[in-house]
Amino acid sequence: MDSRLIPLHAMLRLHTRLFLNCFDEVSDETARLRPNEDTSSMAFIALHMHDARHFLAKFIGMEESNPFEQITASTQSIDEIEIYPSLAEMRTAWLEVTAALDHGFHGLNSDSLSQPPAAVEVDFPFEDSSMAGGIGFLLHHEAYHIGQLALLRKFHRLPAMSLQV
Repeated sequence: MDSRLIPLHAMLRLHTRLFLNCFDEVSDETARLRPNEDTSSMAFIALHMHDARHFLAKFIGMEESNPFEQITASTQSIDEIEIYPSLAEMRTAWLEVTAALDHGFHGLNSDSLSQPPAAVEVDFPFEDSSMAGGIGFLLHHEAYHIGQLALLRKFHRLPAMSLQV
């Protein structure tokens, strides 16, 4: 694995664990509750994170199908989503896309990491337009949403998110 990917791969694995830990002791019903009409639910954030992780797969040149694409593809806001997958389904899908990304990361080489991505055109608000820079930005995006999920746990009067496995 290219040395630039080692810390990014470690973040991918950390975010995988933290995402799952955010939903520990969370029921499907609780995950769908919104603190107010201007705030997302945990379930909506989870769907968004699935979309983002599948985008990451596409970004590095993989063909991974998103099992929740039909739910999110035609929606512009949380108010348009009527049916959510269960948390169990989202956990399983999270682990599946992670396994694919783990394999995909190992297939990236130094040349591809230094160039802009060939699979998708993006304009991230980030100075590094290389594939390595884009991977870093997308993993930062995940960290942002993990923080939101951790805060929503506290809103729902659940214990703080565990950092352990």
